[in-house]
Amino acid sequence: MSVLWDALNDVSVLTICLLLLSLGIALFYEMINGFHDTANAVAMIIYTHSMKAKYSVIMSGIMNFLGVLLGGIGVAYAIVHLLPLDLMVETNQNAALAMVYSLLIAAVVWNFGTWYFALPVSSSHSLIGSIIGVSTTFGLLHGFDLAHSVNWKVVYTILIGLALSPLIGAGFSFILMKLARKYITNPKLFRSPSQEEKRKHPSFLARMAIVATGAGVSFAHGSNDGQKGIGLIMIILIGILPGYYALDMSSHHYKIAHIRDAANNLSRFYADNNATLIQLVNGKRLMSALKTKNTIAECSVDQVDTTLALVASKINGLNSYADLTMKERWSMRTAILCSDHFFAQAEKAYLLIDKDKSDYISHERKQLVAATEYAPYWVVFAVALAIGIGTMIGYKRIVHTIGEKIGSNEINYMQGTVAQTTAMITILAANVLHAPVSTTHILSSAVTGSMLSKSEGGVQKGTIKVILLSWLFTLPVTALMGSGIYICLNFFMK
Repeated sequence: MSVLWDALNDVSVLTICLLLLSLGIALFYEMINGFHDTANAVAMIIYTHSMKAKYSVIMSGIMNFLGVLLGGIGVAYAIVHLLPLDLMVETNQNAALAMVYSLLIAAVVWNFGTWYFALPVSSSHSLIGSIIGVSTTFGLLHGFDLAHSVNWKVVYTILIGLALSPLIGAGFSFILMKLARKYITNPKLFRSPSQEEKRKHPSFLARMAIVATGAGVSFAHGSNDGQKGIGLIMIILIGILPGYYALDMSSHHYKIAHIRDAANNLSRFYADNNATLIQLVNGKRLMSALKTKNTIAECSVDQVDTTLALVASKINGLNSYADLTMKERWSMRTAILCSDHFFAQAEKAYLLIDKDKSDYISHERKQLVAATEYAPYWVVFAVALAIGIGTMIGYKRIVHTIGEKIGSNEINYMQGTVAQTTAMITILAANVLHAPVSTTHILSSAVTGSMLSKSEGGVQKGTIKVILLSWLFTLPVTALMGSGIYICLNFFMK
């Protein structure tokens, strides 16, 4: 918090107000994320009467908090790197503010609207759609090539993950349910709430399975979707206060020394393997990174070693990034990002020809980006709290949709357990790959897969059709909304 306090004491009252407003909207977005996504984590528990609603949401909030805390920041920076932060900061602060507000408003409006109509729509889709719309419009209005205004490679990777994860969820759930029906003979596990004659709750075994897997989904949700909120807030902080959040200002001199060593090591690797790297560049397997100029070096493939050597020289003996000027901090960030982008490509290329060198590059890259890929603890706590509050406020609408409106029959305990197990495993696997995925999409698809596994079962085609259409339209609608809002805000903030 000391970095934020220093920043607030050094900027205008107007900037402070705009910053606080944008942070408030971002946290409100995370609350709506709770309406949509975390509600899925407690849907089975509440619907099957395995635990009272008030205790379910408290448990979900705690597990979400732990998920955010322990989930890392790989997914968060997949979101951050979607936006051309370097270009928008270099343009002017008004452009940065307009972009931030546009993507926030577009994502919030769509998320809130679909929640109101009880549609389990992806918060991830709405956020990514609004980022794409705002970024492309920013590029067109400010004369940048569209190839530079959006990190399309990251976009494609994210969209592939969002598209494949529901299919994996449905398929995995279908197979698990088939196996469960074949090998599990306890009939109590295959009952639905309305089939319980005397007791108000499922059997102890069914209850524990539902609660345990629901807790797992909450943890997995926090570890993935919570990171999207962290990424969103870091976009705000870096865009509005670049001099204070371009680098991790809390880094002590030992951590800075590690980054210096990584820069030196990668610079030497470039020099030692120059012939192979040049061959890869000429074969278009390695391309230039950021297309901006900075005060350290030109960011191009033939100067990466020079760029890294200058980074190492600049921070040699440095005790704190506060000793650098604000311009030097931003310059340092740009140099690290462009160098890391180059070596990310080199890491993949060497994986096919020399795995030891690929592993070496991977290790040094992790050290290098520690200066730019971080999240203050207060950001993590704020996001976790916002998601938890959202869960407690808005879970009821989605619970009813998940429990009764997807399948042609109401969901039974085993189907709920299988669907939650599938969602938990799929989301945690996505975390390993740093892939933002949708808890909503995966769980809804898993419920569908579990329903289809029964010969006399099935799904309500009307509900599935509405959900699929809402999924399909989320990305283009939020992109258009973000674009339109940005055009308006850019006009008034010139």
